[in-house]
Amino acid sequence: MISSPLKNINVLDCSTLLPGPYCTMMLAELGATVVKVERVPSGDPMREVIPGCYKYLNGNKKLIGLDLKKSKGHELFLEFARRADVVVEGFRPGAVKRLGIDFDAVKEVNSSIIYCSISGYGQTGPYACLPGHDINYQGLTGLFSISGDPESGPEFPYGFQVADISGAMFALTSILAALLRPRDPASAIYLDVSLSESLTMWMIPRFLEYLDQNCPPKAKFMGRGPYGVFQTRDEQYLTLGIVEDHFWENLCNALGFEDLAADESFSGWVSRNRQKDRIVPRLKDAIKENDLDFWLKKLTKADVPVAPVKDFNNWLDDPQLKHRNFIPTNRGGTVDQNDLTRYPISSLVKERNKDTEEALLGRDTSSILQELGLTGENIRLLREEKVI
Repeated sequence: MISSPLKNINVLDCSTLLPGPYCTMMLAELGATVVKVERVPSGDPMREVIPGCYKYLNGNKKLIGLDLKKSKGHELFLEFARRADVVVEGFRPGAVKRLGIDFDAVKEVNSSIIYCSISGYGQTGPYACLPGHDINYQGLTGLFSISGDPESGPEFPYGFQVADISGAMFALTSILAALLRPRDPASAIYLDVSLSESLTMWMIPRFLEYLDQNCPPKAKFMGRGPYGVFQTRDEQYLTLGIVEDHFWENLCNALGFEDLAADESFSGWVSRNRQKDRIVPRLKDAIKENDLDFWLKKLTKADVPVAPVKDFNNWLDDPQLKHRNFIPTNRGGTVDQNDLTRYPISSLVKERNKDTEEALLGRDTSSILQELGLTGENIRLLREEKVI
């Protein structure tokens, strides 16, 4: 295991909810010191929306409370920024300028800062200042048109916050790339991360497939013959991922579909997708004849890409997750919420202490201000003035 690659990097995080905090959580996992700035007295809305998620995202950071609308709060923020390598913010475009903590203001006190703004639509354009959340970005980028049940339309395919997470990961990789640039007194860089553009980037391979095959963009587009979800006799579900011809042959042999295996019109991914109406009904009928365990054993032995459809009730029972200890559990088999894995490449991170300390708003404010040279009396006055 290498030493923490970002151990000398200081990050100032004034983002909320999921995208920015997810990005800075990963930076902290890689060894960066992350100071999370929350507004007082309410703090990050995630504290109320999903308290457990708040702790997951921010438990490995230093937490301070600060009123950025007050002049002393503004001054303290710029003092923190002076010592930082990276600033991450997730306000609606224009808000940081009104607060006096935008890129230009921070660059005045730190000429080599990496300043990352994460917003729904980016900092410019007709949508820039519109409010939005993950479901809006999924709709805008076309994801809903190719997800969910083809027979039920796009009204319910929402699964997880894919736009938020994609934006967080593009922010993370951009910050890491920026940290590799030559550092000189005038090397400040501004990163404008759009959640909707990040998700659009993830959609490009599917869009190119649409252009290549000239198939309709609506929900029917997702029909892929032997590439989908199928119900078993015991009312469980499995996934089949048949793309290559040799996997198609393996599947046909395992199911006794000799006629389909011999039919050259089913040769190739595109051909099978175009003839899904000839394939899918037979697959559904065959798989409904036996239980999930039967098919997992039989199709795995036949070297077919197959996997069960898990839910949060049986997720932790999966032998692969257990073997990798990716989701740590207590003796009783319940999730250890104080030791959830964050960064999936363990060789890049040191073993962490469990996050047992309560993530109170402003938990580390006093100690961090003391590092800036403020006295106990200074800090007491700031509390009286409700700056912190």
